[in-house]
Order: sequence, then structure tokens, then C-alpha cells
Amino acid sequence: MEQNNQEQVLIQDELLKKAMEENQPITVYLTRGNRITGKVKSFDRFSILLEANGEEQLVYKHAISTIVPGRA
Repeated sequence: MEQNNQEQVLIQDELLKKAMEENQPITVYLTRGNRITGKVKSFDRFSILLEANGEEQLVYKHAISTIVPGRA
């Protein structure tokens, strides 16, 4: 069933919001095969800001193939 754009809850946003609120790490697999494990600091429509290995990394969503919650 389609929803109005303003009412639509995006699954990706729910997953990222939960990981951020619970301070849980996620593993992000990129389309080029690399992976980044870190904690979500912030996210928006186009990108995710991760804290990984003591550094902040901005990852563009178009470069992501898979997100796995709860991996350390």
C-alpha cells in the first residue's frame, strides 16, 4: 500500500535511528566490497555519519549495498 510521502516511514531511517539511540554499532558494506563498522552519529536522506576507529566518516548512501546492525 502506498503512503503519502510525508507519512511514509522509511525502513532504513528506522534502523539507523534505533542504532543511533541505542549506541549500537552497524556494519556498512559498500558497493565496491569494502566494509565499515562503526556507530551512527547522524544521518540524513543522502548520507550517514559514522564514528569508526576513533574517526568520523561520512558515507554516501548511494555507495552502500548492505547495512547489518549489531556487529562490533
